[in-house]
Amino acid sequence: MTAHESTRLPIHHFSESTSMKNIIELLQSGVVLGDGGYLIELERRGYVDSGSGRETVGTGRGSGQFTPEVAVENPDALRELHREFLHAGSQVLQALTFFGTREKLNRAGYGAQTESINAAAVKLAREVADGKALVAGSVSRTQLTEREGMESLGKSRDHIAEQIRLLKDAGVDFLILETFFHLAEMKVALECAAAANLPAVATMSFRPLISKCTDGYTPAECAKVMTDLGAIAVGANCEQDPKRMLSLLQQMRGATHVPLAAQPAAFHTTDSCHSFTRLPEFPEDLETIQVSRNEFLNFGRNAKAEGIGFLGGCCGCNAAYIKALAQGMTCA
Repeated sequence: MTAHESTRLPIHHFSESTSMKNIIELLQSGVVLGDGGYLIELERRGYVDSGSGRETVGTGRGSGQFTPEVAVENPDALRELHREFLHAGSQVLQALTFFGTREKLNRAGYGAQTESINAAAVKLAREVADGKALVAGSVSRTQLTEREGMESLGKSRDHIAEQIRLLKDAGVDFLILETFFHLAEMKVALECAAAANLPAVATMSFRPLISKCTDGYTPAECAKVMTDLGAIAVGANCEQDPKRMLSLLQQMRGATHVPLAAQPAAFHTTDSCHSFTRLPEFPEDLETIQVSRNEFLNFGRNAKAEGIGFLGGCCGCNAAYIKALAQGMTCA
């Protein structure tokens, strides 16, 4: 049996209740449909600061860029977006805790609210899920590695471990570790997840090209390391549009025995730059590079054939794109 065949999973009937199954059981019984991107969608609706007018920080455009204080400042807006994803068929709702470490929130002026932001985000997701979907805690890179180099990994560990503790205390079902550019920092996050005894889906992000992550590892090498460190599914998220991400995942497929996970962005990239956040259209002109929903429908169809076990969307992906994914996944 090939690695491809061993990870091919049946498709869920989306009316099936997920309330009696945990994430590992769901992955074993069929392809799990996640949700989409929150921060850019909420920025478009006027509830999140893109940070583009603030000082340059690392490879980002601003210290306050896309931080999740909306969970406490405009909870109704976040609640509504959760409802839209659930209605579109999502079996997992992610608590809006992306960039929710104390390190990132400190730079945006919200460090003192780290606990309340994480707790509120999980509570909102749980309220909307109401037993119909699982709730995942989103944990992302700290940006310390980009700002200070590899010697900052000890500080990153402290911040990531703190956030994971907050998410566990708030009652998440599992973690989605996402948008890590350095495999070294992803390793830290997986170790923290294991110490907290929380299952983790682990997805790397690749830029400017999909050939290797920022600290020089290929997609296949990343998949093997994440698998060895206990991730229940491994893959990629953000940066790439669906077509380009599929080729990245195909490189990972032979290096792991666990299901693949994919959360592509809804933005076109170029042959010379495979990451939308490195394009001049980010963040103010993203509408000019938006992909169609049909590309997500086709990705859902292709993902089924490739044996991807966890499928959702990332930046630019609203409920219409999740519905298209679901339609693609159920195509004969």
